[in-house]
Amino acid sequence: MATSSISRSLLTSVLSVYFILTFIVTCVQIVGEYFDTKRVLVEELQNQQLTFNGSLTRSLWEFNTGQIEAIAEGLIGIPAISGVVIRSDAGEVLIQLGEGADLSMLPDEASEGTVLPEKNGIFGYFSSLVFEFSGHSTQVGDVTLFTTRDIAIDRIKVSLYFIIGNAIIKSTFLLLLFTLAFSRMLNRPLLDLTDQIRNFRLDDLEHSRLHLTDQRNEEFVMVEQAYNQLLDNLEEYQEDLDKTQQQLVKANRKLDEQNAILEQEVARKTSSLSQAMLDLEQRKNELEMRQDKLSKEISQRRTIETNLLKTNSRLEQSLDTLQQAQDQLIESEKLASLGGLVAGITHDVNTPIGIGVTATSFLQERLNQLEQSLEKKNLTQSQLQQFIAESNESLTLLDNNLKRASELIGSFKQVAVDQTSEATREINLREYLTEVIQSLHPKLKKTDHKIELDCPSTMNIRCPAGALSQIFTNLIMNSLIHGFENISGGQIEIHAERQGNNLHFRYSDNGKGLTEEQMEKLFDPFFTTKRHLGGSGLGTHIVWNLITQSLKGRISATSEPGKGLQYEFFIPVTFL
Repeated sequence: MATSSISRSLLTSVLSVYFILTFIVTCVQIVGEYFDTKRVLVEELQNQQLTFNGSLTRSLWEFNTGQIEAIAEGLIGIPAISGVVIRSDAGEVLIQLGEGADLSMLPDEASEGTVLPEKNGIFGYFSSLVFEFSGHSTQVGDVTLFTTRDIAIDRIKVSLYFIIGNAIIKSTFLLLLFTLAFSRMLNRPLLDLTDQIRNFRLDDLEHSRLHLTDQRNEEFVMVEQAYNQLLDNLEEYQEDLDKTQQQLVKANRKLDEQNAILEQEVARKTSSLSQAMLDLEQRKNELEMRQDKLSKEISQRRTIETNLLKTNSRLEQSLDTLQQAQDQLIESEKLASLGGLVAGITHDVNTPIGIGVTATSFLQERLNQLEQSLEKKNLTQSQLQQFIAESNESLTLLDNNLKRASELIGSFKQVAVDQTSEATREINLREYLTEVIQSLHPKLKKTDHKIELDCPSTMNIRCPAGALSQIFTNLIMNSLIHGFENISGGQIEIHAERQGNNLHFRYSDNGKGLTEEQMEKLFDPFFTTKRHLGGSGLGTHIVWNLITQSLKGRISATSEPGKGLQYEFFIPVTFL
């Protein structure tokens, strides 16, 4: 059996704990220095942004590209700044210098100041640029200043060297101190003790006693006394053993005489019992074999039963977990769809509202000029006629754009409410599908894709409108994202008609289509052709669930590569 030195083991344990604690404290100090340096760098970026904010904002307002480039080059020349990104109010990158992060990490909404978290060793400070003119605030763009992990590390190099050097010096000193102390106080006494114990002789107990010199450790003194006491006891046991051996010799003689008599008696009785014992032994062996066999079978059955019960329990838990995960993913997909709808409709509503604000500002300015002319009594008829004409144009512009914003908000409100509700209500099918398509206008307006709706204008039904909205939103978005990938001028056709008590829909697009293998997995959860591009694979599965489970209908699909994708589904509804 391998042995190890107790002093070495103890020394190793103590030093290991110390080194671990020293390593942890050193790491905490290094991390603290790093994050403090990051905070200082972010403050410097913020101060630089505040310094150049006014001039950069005016340059963006005046479209002074030369001045913008000069400011960007001045910023990139500062040691704490590794990259500069300046964008217009439309999100278009005007200037991008130095080392910067992915533009996707920039905030989508305007912000007075946002610290960008570290990603791939790059972090920064984002701020919107707002120009004040005539009492109105107008966002003209945004600026983002970046810095890197390397700059932060370069600033704390001296502190890192000091922290690490301090830890190494303390560890080396403590290692030498502990090694010397263990050698003097433990190793030397143990070696002396070991040498004396090795000289032990059973026939000379007096000279085998321990005599430790210059020993101040109480533990070694106790070992010395206990060992010498053991030798005293051993001497007494030897004397008792001699007396006992003499008595044993006498007793053995008497036992030999009695054994001879007993052997004769046993021999007589053994002959009659031998055969009976043999028979019993054989039967005993047979019973033991049968018992062992039955025990093994029972044990195996119990083990199999226990394993089956555990496996069944794990399978039930796994099934419940998968079902919960699937429900959560489906709900998240619905909310994500609604979030995209909110972002798109917000952008579309901002356009007519912005035009209305501009028209109002222009009308207020003209009214002030007219009021000044009236006070100075130099108002002419031509000025009044020009004001009336401009007022009529501004009011017309205001009326048209406010109506446009009202229509957009109305469509969005109805569709958004329906997508988060399972209530059944009465709708005009053509008008409702038009509202759903209108809510997706932000996704269509930048493309040449067209949607044709073929539905009777007099078809009024009672159904869960939110389910219909979810179905057609997912189908249209799948066509735009997957079907029309790298295709311009896509065509989507939606046909609705009544067949008995069922509502019959035919949905088709002229996209790139699917292969036979992909069609077999079309309605499976988590199946997507864009797995590594952000696709969740739940769109068609949600459609299948809504039609077959929520609406108690049926759905089928056909497709070939290059010939688009066609859906046909029937939904039982109440016709009015």
